Amino acid sequence: MIIIGLIFLVIFGPGSLPKMARDVGRFVAEARRAIDDFKEELTASDVDEDDEDKR
Repeated sequence: MIIIGLIFLVIFGPGSLPKMARDVGRFVAEARRAIDDFKEELTASDVDEDDEDKR
């Protein structure tokens, strides 16, 4: 991890790293939210199908 960080530091410079870190953090948070929403949707559809099967 340290080596990768040093490579990014050399390539992009110290000025742009904080902005890049924020952008990556936002992307990861948004991706997690999307995955959670997808899981909830799948769970809700499974519950609906189970209810229909019981009738």
